[in-house]
Order: sequence, then C-alpha cells, then structure tokens
Amino acid sequence: MFSRKKIEYKYEDPALFIAPRTVISCALAWVLPGAGHWYLKRKRTAAILATCLAVCFLMGLLQGGDLFPVRGEGMIRSIGAFCQFGFGGIQLITRLLIDRGSPLSLTYDYGTTYFLIAGMVNWLSVVDCFDIAMDRK
Repeated sequence: MFSRKKIEYKYEDPALFIAPRTVISCALAWVLPGAGHWYLKRKRTAAILATCLAVCFLMGLLQGGDLFPVRGEGMIRSIGAFCQFGFGGIQLITRLLIDRGSPLSLTYDYGTTYFLIAGMVNWLSVVDCFDIAMDRK
C-alpha cells in the first residue's frame, strides 16, 4: 500500500563548509537581512526577505518592544536574547540607540514578539544561505 522511498544522501566536500562563498554569504545574511541571498544571486528572495524583516523589526520598534539583555535576567530571557541576536548588525545598532521598552505599555508584548520573530526568521535565512552555498538547493 505505502511504498518507502530510499533516501540517498550525498556527502558534501568538507572544504565547502569553510569555502569563502559559504562564509561570506552566511556573514552577509546575518549582518544585513537579505544581503546573503543577494550575494548568492537570489535577488527576488533577497528583496522579499529584506522587506518583510525590516517591516517586522520596525513594528517591534514602533510598538515599544524589549530587546532582551544577554545576561542577568534568567535562562528564558537569554534564549530570547539569542533569538533577537539573529537580526545581526541592525539589532546591535538598535540596542545602542534605544532604551528597553516599558512593560507598562499596552503594546510591549507585541513589539517584543516582533523582535523575536525578526531575529528567528533571519537565523533561518542564514541557514538557507548556507544550504544554497553548499549546493543543496
């Protein structure tokens, strides 16, 4: 009734993991959302990613979200800081320029969630750049 397909995995060349194309595309994808895909000649994907992530990050800013500190507030908030750290260079600059959001604001939780989403989706775009550079996609 159900047939099982045999999945074949091809073994990648270990040199591809540290090849300049792989490292540069992943670094660009982390620093500036969409830049890694642009470097890999996926311009449409780059434009979509850059636009969506910028809107998501701006929504977090406008709604007074919180940028979690890396240390000092417990394990769960450290995980949140790692997720937000995924937004890269823009998040680092924003951390220097703005204060933390106020928990008394009505939209505080929504803004914080937008920051988390932007960071996590950008981590996924870094992984996608890695897969493209490794010729898996």
